Amino acid sequence: METKKFLTRTLGNDGYYCVFAAREGRKLQKFYPTLDAVVSAATNFDSEGYDTYFALATFQDDTARVRDNVRQMRSFYLDLDCGPEKEFATQEAAIKELRGFCKDLSLPRPTMVNSGNGVHIYWNLKEPVSLAEWAPYAQRLKNLCKEKDFKADINVTADAARILRVPGTHNYKRGEQKPVVLLGTLSDPVEFDAFTALLGSDPAPMFRPSTVPMERNAVMDALLGNRESVFKKIVIKTSEGKGCAQIGHLLAKPETVSEPMWRAGLSIAKFCSDGHKAAHRLSKGHPEYDPDLTDRKVEGIKGPYLCTRFDEYNPGVCAGCPNWGKIKSPIVLGQQVREATDEDNIVKVPSTQAAFAPSTVTYIIPKFPKPYFRGANGGVYIRKVDEDNEVEERCIYHNDLYVIRRVRDPESGEGIVMRLHLPHDPVKEFTIPLTAVGSRDEFRKQMSAQGVGVLRMEDLMSYTMQWVNELQSLSKADEARRQFGWVGEDCDSFVLGDREYFSDREGANPPSASTIELIPCFKPRGTLDGWKNTMLFYARPGFELHQYVVAAGFGSVLMHFLPINAAGLHLYSKDSGLGKTTAMLAALSIWGEPKPLVIGQRDTYNFKMMRGETYHNLPFMLDEVTNMKGGDLSDLVYELTGGMQKGRMTSGSNTARHRGEPWKFLAVTTGNTSVIERVSMIKAMPKAEAQRMLEVRVDRVFSAPSDKSETDQFAADVFVNCGWAGPIFVQHIMRNREAVKQLLHQVQTRIDKAAGLTSDNRFWSAHTACTLTGAILAAQLDLLQFNTKTLFDWIISTLLAENKRSSFDMSVSVEDTLNDYINENWGNFLWIKSTEDLRGKIGNSNGIDSLIVPEVQPRGKLVGRYETDVKRVYLVPKFLREWCGEQQINYAAFVQELISKMGAQKMKARLAKGTHMNLPATDVIMVECDIKAIEAGADGSNTA
Repeated sequence: METKKFLTRTLGNDGYYCVFAAREGRKLQKFYPTLDAVVSAATNFDSEGYDTYFALATFQDDTARVRDNVRQMRSFYLDLDCGPEKEFATQEAAIKELRGFCKDLSLPRPTMVNSGNGVHIYWNLKEPVSLAEWAPYAQRLKNLCKEKDFKADINVTADAARILRVPGTHNYKRGEQKPVVLLGTLSDPVEFDAFTALLGSDPAPMFRPSTVPMERNAVMDALLGNRESVFKKIVIKTSEGKGCAQIGHLLAKPETVSEPMWRAGLSIAKFCSDGHKAAHRLSKGHPEYDPDLTDRKVEGIKGPYLCTRFDEYNPGVCAGCPNWGKIKSPIVLGQQVREATDEDNIVKVPSTQAAFAPSTVTYIIPKFPKPYFRGANGGVYIRKVDEDNEVEERCIYHNDLYVIRRVRDPESGEGIVMRLHLPHDPVKEFTIPLTAVGSRDEFRKQMSAQGVGVLRMEDLMSYTMQWVNELQSLSKADEARRQFGWVGEDCDSFVLGDREYFSDREGANPPSASTIELIPCFKPRGTLDGWKNTMLFYARPGFELHQYVVAAGFGSVLMHFLPINAAGLHLYSKDSGLGKTTAMLAALSIWGEPKPLVIGQRDTYNFKMMRGETYHNLPFMLDEVTNMKGGDLSDLVYELTGGMQKGRMTSGSNTARHRGEPWKFLAVTTGNTSVIERVSMIKAMPKAEAQRMLEVRVDRVFSAPSDKSETDQFAADVFVNCGWAGPIFVQHIMRNREAVKQLLHQVQTRIDKAAGLTSDNRFWSAHTACTLTGAILAAQLDLLQFNTKTLFDWIISTLLAENKRSSFDMSVSVEDTLNDYINENWGNFLWIKSTEDLRGKIGNSNGIDSLIVPEVQPRGKLVGRYETDVKRVYLVPKFLREWCGEQQINYAAFVQELISKMGAQKMKARLAKGTHMNLPATDVIMVECDIKAIEAGADGSNTA
């Protein structure tokens, strides 16, 4: 038998697997991440004579095989012990009774394993389920075994951390070696809902006062807190003949009631929500009635009296009561769920972001759509009136769960945002597609993924659909946030992970299809003080470049206030270990967990652009672009700074993929070489790219080996403390928007003037201005302790000065461009003299051109003619245009420069004049110039 196939059907697919082995009193237990490892371990243990078992659950971590650590269940199971003095005499007898048990409950055929002595029974599920879903039905299966007197081992069936023997191993007990094998074939997996429907459910016990002490927990406290008894309700039922005859007697003939009977009636009134009024109503007709005396009597009563006590005090009445023997106390007749008031629906919970937000967050829970309502202590309830006019109230879910809005995602369609309050967890908001609300299986998966487990999932589905219908009738769907960063032109809020920050508060941001993967990255880690202490590593002379990169992490969100979309900085060095990547990680730690936010060299181009769209205003950090080709790098520079990814079609449909708002951020890339140098390999003048992308060569700051421990510690600390500073920064901007914009303008003006920047350098200006302003604001907020004056000097004297020099060196004159074109195509030019044209001379009576010996004849296509004696070149426009396109040179602008600066003329000419080729005249561009770069030898070789 294939052990792995059996385990694959029996166990979940997420979490750790556990193998247990025992031999001669020695016990071993190990966890494994894969089923292959489980099979290998089981085989090895078996070969060494160990009895080998596997846990029937997968676990959250590899620390303990206990119920609290269970992650997934995928089977319901039974253990049938067989042999002398066991529940079943033989395996055959056990299987026979099993068949009867299954037939009685209409259960499907299970998988059976011969354990060596007994039989292990499995009903495998098609998909794993959570412990919360599995446990009630496992208990139900256990109860059914008791009810049907089917003697399965009661200690096994509902034990989620149970172990059973691994098929394919051996049972070594009693000195024997019996194989553990499959009996028959593997059965087909079953649907969870279909199987559990066959098991049914145990009826929920009616709440009633009891003298039996019960173990209390948060769920029970909430349920009990939602219950109340109303004396008026008891009276109404009594008047209809459905209530308590003893209460009816007390109300009808109070003057005949004995003192003990009067006290019994007061015991019911005291524990009703309208008890004070009810107590005096019961007492007014009694001969001994006195308001103060009545209140004292009520105060001394410890609990509601039982029906048996009433019968003892007033015999002969209870026997004819319709509730006699059905309830323990009359107070049950007044029971109802206490519905939440408007005040109850104002809930305050501790903030999860206390470093920069109020210590508590207030939620106003909306009214639930009828017939559903919220209990006073939380929870979802339904109230209906049956055919007999009886009010039926039932708990749908014991925690607060409700829909807060509809959202529409251009990619995944309409969805709903639900909010979940759990007793000990932060309030959670999550989005589920509307398509899942109408599918039982999909809805169960969505709810289970959020930690919501109930026995009757259909009830929760109906409740959720009622919310959808009500919201659709009252409001329109909101657009799901598909991008992080600023919301609105006026920066009304800032979206980061699952939070939306406003100037004075924070709210929840449900995930969309494009943001859901990144949501966990923005959960703060460590502490704010820890992060600030970590950044002190860079706050010293010599680290101005690293300071600049970190400050760019703040400055990125300031690009929203400038007219261009994005600007870039490229860090390059052929050496590694210079801190380029670490500086980027430090910048990203402002906003969240840095490593997942860095875009890597192996990510596809489309992935990079999709991340840019999602980041929107967050810093775009791209590590290692070394292996990208020059053309791809040029496209990257243009598309990044352009602010929008290229249009693409949606996979599988003839529709355009949705594109979000243009991004506005600062980008930082790293590599071993210069981006501009790589682009220049395929493009003659990459000046446009150079203006959009600042570059700086990274030099080594540390040199001594003893410094390695310090840098290693810093790199580790960046991951420990992160995600705190960003929200503080954006909330400061929202509260001081105009002052921040003014500061940014002042900084940019100062940089432009000091560095002599022009409109051509607008991308450089934007990058440096936003970065320096970010550093200044972060220093004002006590987030960074960088010396901003020193950083300003470095920006002017080093960063901008070096880039200006590089840009100047890149300038190419029209003469140089023409010379490059002729040099690259010299073999396709006709090199010939013009003054030896013998037309019209004696002996040339036919008027045919006399032949001239060319200095160099074209070897392929004829792209032009150069007359060496008069220094005149004739260029064919077609071939010149193609070359300009390959070199990414504007052809029209180049021709215009030839005309304006070199006196070029457009005309018709015979390029082959003076040769055997009798070609007609064609359009050419004639330029008088001296080509010095080539000296054509007699053999036609290039001797430049």
